[in-house]
Amino acid sequence: MDLPIKPWDYQKLLGKGINVDWSKTRKGRKYYNEQAVKDFKKAGISHVRIRVKDEATEELMDSLDEQIKDCLKNGVIPIIAYQADEFKKNPSEKNIQKVVKWWATIAERYKDYSHLLAFDLLIEATDKVNKYPEKLNELYEQVVTEIRNISPTRIIIISPRMRSDADYLKELKIPTKSKGYIMAEWHFYASGPSKTNKRKLWTIGTEEEKQLITNKINIALEWQKNTGIPTWVGAWMPSNYNDGNDYSISEQVKFAKYMSTQLKNAGIPFAVNSDTKFYDRESNRWIEETRPVFESIFSSK
Repeated sequence: MDLPIKPWDYQKLLGKGINVDWSKTRKGRKYYNEQAVKDFKKAGISHVRIRVKDEATEELMDSLDEQIKDCLKNGVIPIIAYQADEFKKNPSEKNIQKVVKWWATIAERYKDYSHLLAFDLLIEATDKVNKYPEKLNELYEQVVTEIRNISPTRIIIISPRMRSDADYLKELKIPTKSKGYIMAEWHFYASGPSKTNKRKLWTIGTEEEKQLITNKINIALEWQKNTGIPTWVGAWMPSNYNDGNDYSISEQVKFAKYMSTQLKNAGIPFAVNSDTKFYDRESNRWIEETRPVFESIFSSK
């Protein structure tokens, strides 16, 4: 029998996960297959954040159906995360309604699926919505109300503005219809550390650099304590893979070990960014070059 899962229990179940491209890009959809899920599970991945940017068409949902079923069958927790780009660029009432409709379609489609499936309402607030935190809260209020009409007890995840910065968790208004089945997502280093940017600086792992990480974790822990709502880190990347990628493998391992250990010690689950950096979906093989980085995160218990 499928029973609702309390958010604090769900937080413990999430463990270490990874962001996946399976439904986000044409290539991701083309090469997706169940073997990837099996390989992920075997490698120690306990959840996947399935990012979606497209309209909720029948074609998209057919592929999502397959991915979610494969995950549940193989013991990997699936989380659907939506980009909602139009809303982020222009947080108008019209665009709020588009997001509400998208999630209503998804909620209806998966209303009878396992409670292990969760909904991550917005992949990092950016662009114009950063200037309008009240619009972000309004979006969450309306979307949660709509989902609750369909799924009273599924876990819903909301995130703060400024690219899900933990500093802004305090601005979140908990939706009135959340009914206790709510979590918050926050993240940092989603596009990796930097050797020059002071906000995400990591060179050799100085005390100051380590403190940048622990400070954010402590902010999240404090918010959890004050609100009674658990959190999850939805994305962090071991190197600036998409922007120079100027960290050696040993440097990446050092950063990844520190990051994953600190989050684990804090009891905060996380999803690494992202699958294609570690796994070749066309051949269903792990990428040898980044294997030490992957193992430094997922092989340690």
